[in-house]
Amino acid sequence: MKTPSKLNPFSRNSSSPSDKFVMNRRRALGLAAGAAAATFAGSSLTACAKEGGGSGGYKVAMIVPTYDAVRWKAADGPFFIQEAQALGMNPMPIQSSNNDVDLQLKQVENALNQGIEGLVLAPVNVDAAKAMVQMANSAGVPVIAHNYVVPEAKLAGVSARDGIALGEMLGAAMVAMAPEGNYAIAKGEEGTDMAQLKAEGGMNILKPMIDSGTIAVVSDQWNRAWSGDLAQKQIEQALTISGNQLAGVLSYCDCMTYGIVQAIRAQGLAGKIIVSGEDCEPEMLKLILGGDAHVSAWTAFDQMGRNSAQLLFNALEGKSWDGDTYDNGSGETIPFFKTPLRNVTKDGALPDSISVAQFVDENPWWTTPAAVGL
Repeated sequence: MKTPSKLNPFSRNSSSPSDKFVMNRRRALGLAAGAAAATFAGSSLTACAKEGGGSGGYKVAMIVPTYDAVRWKAADGPFFIQEAQALGMNPMPIQSSNNDVDLQLKQVENALNQGIEGLVLAPVNVDAAKAMVQMANSAGVPVIAHNYVVPEAKLAGVSARDGIALGEMLGAAMVAMAPEGNYAIAKGEEGTDMAQLKAEGGMNILKPMIDSGTIAVVSDQWNRAWSGDLAQKQIEQALTISGNQLAGVLSYCDCMTYGIVQAIRAQGLAGKIIVSGEDCEPEMLKLILGGDAHVSAWTAFDQMGRNSAQLLFNALEGKSWDGDTYDNGSGETIPFFKTPLRNVTKDGALPDSISVAQFVDENPWWTTPAAVGL
């Protein structure tokens, strides 16, 4: 067995809502979802599920926290369905919980009542999800934790990214472009394991320069629900504190970066402060091409969806696992399917990065050249 991941399983999570920008996130979602729909021959998630995986296939379900973020509707969901069908399983329509823990609990109950044999769960709140996993286990239904890890619960697998590695990768890109000066760090929802892990990874990179005095952090703040409005206020205050002398803003989500860019533009500093994000949403890629932002970290959400389907199928088939494992405090070794990571910059010149043009070319299901301004 390989060494368990460094990911921390013992923190809470609430998923991220939408935030406004010049082109709001709902339009960005529409662009990505439209590209995904074209890839799937115009099929809706429900239509895909109704086609099924053939007679006799395992009846399975995937429940995601929200459709506000582009990824859930355009990537994780449809690629889970595609892979589940390819494996001969019969996936139900993807369900979104609208960031509502109580609704997600009811959705799990309903799916179990409909006789599902396997469940992929991306929790609204990982602590609240413990009861959902236990409920499924009591019914003999294996559960794959998707994107977020449910602590101290009996899971059949974890499909996620390495949050610390992502934070380190994004932090390294930032210091390559802004090696000294004042920094602001815009962190996400404090109650999410991913926000904490990404922040830890980024600080692993920044700390030696902070200790040496090369970089000074003038603002380091959690932003509830990954809010772009709160991130905008944070950076407005950071600009005031520093006398508009910011070298970089390390942001861990595109949804926060939209508000951050607004704050920077208001001071006439567009393009002069290095700004990061994560998820490579179409609007963020436009900002990178225009010079208002500089790097966004990409997780292959399509692959994450496929990985969850594969893990679930393995659990239902009783297949062994010889890949990475994860310790969530349950006392059992859990299969861990890691999702690849990459940075995306304007020209792809930084280590661990590709250009926006290459990214769009490699991911036509996610966005198009016209959507990002190429």
